[in-house]
This record gives sequence, C-alpha cells and structure tokens, in this order.
Amino acid sequence: MPIRDCFESKGPGVMVLYAVALSISFSTVAVHAFTLIWQAITAAMVGWTARAMFHPSAALPAAAFYWLIYAGINYWSMNQAETFSNLFIVLALYAAWRAVRAGEPPARDLRLSFISGVCAGILMWFKYTFALLIAAIGVGLLAQTWLVTRSPIATVRSGAAFAIGALVINALVLAYFALVGGVPALIEQLNVFRELFPLGPPRTFPEIVQFLWRFTDNGADLTADYKPTVAQWTFFGGGFPLLFVLAVLGMARFIRPLNGVGAARYTYLLGLFIAGLAVVAIQAKYVQYHFSILHGPLAIMAGAGVAAAWLWWHERASPAAIAVAARRALGIAAMLVGAGAFALLAIRMLPWVHDAYINVIVQGKSLREIHLESRVAPQLYVAEYIAEHTRPDETISLFADAPWVYMLSDRRNATRFPFADVWAPAHGSWTNAEFGRQFYEQVVRNKPTYFILSRDDYPWLGVRHIDNWKRLTDLHNYVEANYRYEAENGPFLLFRRKD
Repeated sequence: MPIRDCFESKGPGVMVLYAVALSISFSTVAVHAFTLIWQAITAAMVGWTARAMFHPSAALPAAAFYWLIYAGINYWSMNQAETFSNLFIVLALYAAWRAVRAGEPPARDLRLSFISGVCAGILMWFKYTFALLIAAIGVGLLAQTWLVTRSPIATVRSGAAFAIGALVINALVLAYFALVGGVPALIEQLNVFRELFPLGPPRTFPEIVQFLWRFTDNGADLTADYKPTVAQWTFFGGGFPLLFVLAVLGMARFIRPLNGVGAARYTYLLGLFIAGLAVVAIQAKYVQYHFSILHGPLAIMAGAGVAAAWLWWHERASPAAIAVAARRALGIAAMLVGAGAFALLAIRMLPWVHDAYINVIVQGKSLREIHLESRVAPQLYVAEYIAEHTRPDETISLFADAPWVYMLSDRRNATRFPFADVWAPAHGSWTNAEFGRQFYEQVVRNKPTYFILSRDDYPWLGVRHIDNWKRLTDLHNYVEANYRYEAENGPFLLFRRKD
C-alpha cells in the first residue's frame, strides 16, 4: 500500500510507476528503461500538443527539444515526480485545448474538458504542490472558452466539467485509500508536510530570483553527471537561452490570431510556466529536478518559435517587397536560433554517447562493470557484500539515503522507511519522534540481519546520519545491545545481529 507500507515524502504516483517498472524486471535498469519510454511518449505528446495549439511545423521541433532536454539532465533528476508528471500535464493541456474550437459557431466538447480535468487531477498524487498546475490549466480553459465563445454559460460549463473530472479522480483515489486502510498514512504524511516543508531555508526575494534564473543555464541542471570521468560538454547554457529566444519569437508570431485564440494559447503556457516557477519556489530547495516541471511548456513555446520561422520564410501576405524581405530575414534568423538550440542541446550528449559506444560496443562491458564506474558504485559494492553474507529470506535496514541498496542486494527492508533524509535530521519535531519510534519498533519486531549506517556527507554534503541515529536513544541503545560492528564498506558501516 503506497505511503502506508513504504514511506515516501512525495505522492503515491511515483511509487505506482516504480512498481509498474519493477513488475517487468526487478532491476535498476528496468526503472530507467521504463522512464525513457515514458519520456519518449511525453515528447511525442509535447509535439502533438504544439501542432494542435500552433502549427504542424511546431510539432517535431517541440518534441525534439523536450527529448533532448530530458536526455541531458542529471541522472538524479530522471525518475522523479516532475518528469513523470509532465505527461499528465501535457495530456491535460491537449484535451483542454481541443475542448474549445473557434468557428461559426464555436464548438465545445465537455467530454474533453472532463478528460482534461481527470489528467490534471492525477497530478495531485505526484506532489500536492502540483495543485497550482491544475489551477493553471483550469484558468486557461476558462479563458479560452470565454475568448472564443464570449458566453458566460459556456465558460461556466467548461470549467465545471474540468473541475468535476479533477474531483472525480481525486475522490476515487481517496476512496481506494479508505478501503485499504491508508487514510491514516495520508494524514501522517500531511503532518510531515505541515511540520517540515518547505525543506529549504527561508529566502529573500533577490535570492529567489537568482535561484529561478538558474533555469536559463542548462535548465539549472548538470548534464548527466553519472560518471566523473565523462566530460561535461555544456556551452552557452546548454542551449537554454536560445529556447527562450524561440519562445519569444513564437509569441510575437502567434499571440494575435482572430477570436482570442492567441491570448488563450499563452494563458495556458505562460500560466503553466509561472505556476511551475511558484512550485519550485514553494519547495524552497531549488534542486535540479524541481525545475524539470518547466520543460513541457518551454519546449512547446520553443517549437512555436521554429514554426514562426517557417511561416515568416514562406508567407507572402504583404504586397510590399520590403515587408516580404523583412519576414524572410526574420525567418532565417529564427531558423538559425532553432538550429543553434538543437545543436547545443545535442552536444551535451556527445561525450555520453561516445562513452556508451566504447564501453558497450567496443569493450563489451557488462552492466555491472559500467555501474562500478559511476558515482553510485559504493551502493553496488555494499549490496554485493550483503548478498554474500545473508540468505534471500533475511532482511536488512539502512539508516541512510541509499534505497537502491535494497534492490541491488535483493534483500527486503525490515522497516517501512527506504530512506531517512526527510525526517531523521528534524531533531525535536513530532515527525522525528514519531518516525523514530516506528523505525525502532519495526527493527525490534523484524530483527534485520544487518543494521547499516552511512558516513557523514554521503550521498551529499551535510548528511549526518550517525548523529541522527545517536539522537534516537531507543534505536541507538537497541542496536548497541543487539548488534556488533562487522565491517566498513565504502561510506557504509555494517552492524550484524549478534545472534
């Protein structure tokens, strides 16, 4: 049961999708392969939406931009709530856009408004802060309906159909939690958010602006960064500044069609982008993957910029030769910007493609050998040690932030906590006391063969789980009395049960 049986600070949506991937193959490769397929579908949907909202020539550039943005982000950023949610955002946007069509008379499809609401409502179960994105799509649908129909009744009906769709999907999820006894876990999670979030320290307005401005530099993300031996080929912000230039060019070309359609386009897209920025600011951590919620609307608007270039080159609406020449010149400039953005995004991946070719094709290395060259190699080493020194039916418990060890060792977790980075450092809080109690009781009840700590500053600077463990006196005393220190394996300290 998501949340109840396996604590997660995000919504259960991520856990469900991980479960889908792991039902195919219980391996880290399965999760990454699943998310690559998921993002390929998202990229296709981004292109489809750009085609519907702007022009057929916007489709392929928008899809390519989204795919290259995703392919080049840090490996920590890939299998996250934001990157999974992008598909539902774009599905909701596409359905909402197709729900209202300009014409004589205007056409509305309340079924599509309802479907848009359902897709948007799912976002709540990835992160509760994504309610802002639901609101942005709902406001866009209301604006589009009003601008196209100028009918208050039609506008209210579209908004109501959207709202009903969002409420229905959320009611169904809540009913499921109620039927399986998961509501207390949701309430417990809400207490965690109330007490501990935002996790980042309070920021001044200039600091917030500075953090958000990072998005223009390679999407606020390091390129891949999975292996320290691979060069970082990131030039001119990885092409992100040019994506913004394309977005502005697209706005200049598509903002003023008849019937208010242009204004409706950017009510949706700018609304989603601004709401995404607000979600990042509310979370207050400004980590790389938080910004990936902005990739969808940015790729669509950049695709519109390429479509604008194509139209400026081909349009002959003005009889004046100078106007035609000016349009063609602007079209050429915009095409060069689009080609530059594509090239800079693709260049980021060249060292990684070369590394993969050498490792897989030339040298024929196994997945294990490639894994051992990466930054997460310590997790594989300790997992192999655990697998060698335990039986498959034995359990382990990590008081750390390395949940992959459970999968890599193929050993079950003795507690419901796959990681401790949210609650363990919150000394003196209700969350720390309650989860510390639960962790202690589950360790006592299930008696894991190994209790495992991580050294300070692993897997990132500032982690102090040895101190966090010592502060939980019942847990600390139990481990001291019933476990003996056995080995140090990289950044991990292993304690084995004495009996």
